[in-house]
Amino acid sequence: MFVLNSNITIGLFKKVKPVEVKINKSLYEYVDRAVIKLPITARIIRAGQVITESVETAKQFTEGDKVSIELGYNGTLKPEFEGFINRINFTDPLEIEAEGYSYQLRNKTYQRTFVRTELIDVLRYLVQGTDIVLDEEHIPSFILDKLVLQQHSGTEVLELIKKISHNTIQAYFRGNILFAGLVLTDVITRKNTTPDVKYRLGWNVVKDDNMKLRQAKNQNVTVRFLGLEKTGGTQMAEAESEFFTVGKAKNKTVKIVGEAGSDGETKVIKTHVVTDKETLGKMAKEMLSTLSYSGYEGKITAFLQPYCLPGYRAAIEDLKYQERSGTYLIVSIEVTYGVRGARRIVQIGIKL
Repeated sequence: MFVLNSNITIGLFKKVKPVEVKINKSLYEYVDRAVIKLPITARIIRAGQVITESVETAKQFTEGDKVSIELGYNGTLKPEFEGFINRINFTDPLEIEAEGYSYQLRNKTYQRTFVRTELIDVLRYLVQGTDIVLDEEHIPSFILDKLVLQQHSGTEVLELIKKISHNTIQAYFRGNILFAGLVLTDVITRKNTTPDVKYRLGWNVVKDDNMKLRQAKNQNVTVRFLGLEKTGGTQMAEAESEFFTVGKAKNKTVKIVGEAGSDGETKVIKTHVVTDKETLGKMAKEMLSTLSYSGYEGKITAFLQPYCLPGYRAAIEDLKYQERSGTYLIVSIEVTYGVRGARRIVQIGIKL
């Protein structure tokens, strides 16, 4: 028998008993979100003694209070969320909205001009004076020609980086650890290919009818990035990388630069912000990986455990439709917890 357990801390209050909890995290969203629903009145326990007089729940908390959520079965708890209160909604039940460690960046402003700088140096500057730690091992070398910060908040800077990189650079948190980089390139090129979690459809998966076949519009895709220099010159990505048709191990070579051929498509992108040839090649490779694969994607609904997070590798076994079996990248999760039970909705992306 499985018994649901939680360990929720909000501000000074530990072992908070919720009516309902909902958590959202994604590889393509640097804001982790949680909504905690609580009774509008509560009784406080101090030193093991219950204070008989009820208190208004909303008055016990304030914006900026630290929030941590652990959930699980039979006393085996896993960390699901860390962050801070960013809004209290006076509803019934009371709703507390919390934001992950992006909250600390949102409440800081920055004034600086970066010239010919590495991405990691910008990130180091952003996290100064916060509790945020960079995942430096997996942040790639990525050179920005110029980045001007004029009273930008930290989250606005992350948005700016995404924009000038044409969304090839993404940022996300795991607790207080910040990753920013080429998400698909990082996952595909990591040496450890062991799945982090295993799902068998019809066994530890409640619902799988949201898995849909994705067919790339054109497999013969060429991505060309042109870096336009102030001197009038142009740098062009010329690297050649291997990408693969989903379900078949690295059997397709695609040129990042060059003509796609009569049955192909060439995507040309110009930028004034990046002119480093190696960086342009990385951008082209990342964009190509999002355009030129086919396979299954979508969502599965599972129990609270097995535990997983965005960025995990999920081994999915489907005994009925074998073509859906394989190892997939987990793109996002949505966790729900309450009196009606707990579920983890897992969105899968590229097949690895």
